[in-house]
Amino acid sequence: MVTYRLGKQLISLDLPDTTKKEVDFTDTSFFTTSPHRHLPTPAQVRAMSKDIDTSSQPTPIKFRNLNLIVKFGLYVTIVEALNLWMVKKVFHDKVPVPGLFGWRVDDEGYVFIYMELIEGPTLEECWNRLCNIEKRAISDQLSRIAETLRQLEQDPSDQFIGSINRECHLDYVFLNQLITGPFPSIKEFNDWFTYPSHGLLPDNGEIKFTHAELEQRNIIVSSFTPVQIVIVN
Repeated sequence: MVTYRLGKQLISLDLPDTTKKEVDFTDTSFFTTSPHRHLPTPAQVRAMSKDIDTSSQPTPIKFRNLNLIVKFGLYVTIVEALNLWMVKKVFHDKVPVPGLFGWRVDDEGYVFIYMELIEGPTLEECWNRLCNIEKRAISDQLSRIAETLRQLEQDPSDQFIGSINRECHLDYVFLNQLITGPFPSIKEFNDWFTYPSHGLLPDNGEIKFTHAELEQRNIIVSSFTPVQIVIVN
């Protein structure tokens, strides 16, 4: 059980067990609309992939008849699935994320995340076609989403910097750093840096829940006007 603060409200949640290699969220639409349906196996997903042997980030596999998309790979983590679960549980429809149906880990250590399929172009694909008014509207919507995420804070008596399951931080900017953390304080986090700018980092501040890789390729927008964000992944 973990406790978070959302504004003046305290929220206590039992996080899913990330040590399990097979988890289904049976209260989601994938299962409730067809109780006897099963998620495709990792072997079935692998068989459909054309680049699993050549890419470190294989192309996600879509099962349109199941309204399902599977993100998988050696560098995909269960923490990514846990973040989706957390956002949906806490913010409901205030932050547009795909529904999480489950995850699997196969014998080769590949993680498979089973999510709701939401069709549409990425912001990266259509950005250059948008007019200035549309770009401003998307930027404003993205700002509101980021502000909403940052409303979620830890219990002041039990703070840390890292992944929400108290493991190492997986922020994109630290991709090539040694795996480390979590850190019990901002000061210890700053002390970990070896860059010359370390002395410019303040040791006080607030620890917030946020998105580690908010890039255009991770944002799906509507294919109709006015263009708006439909999914942040």
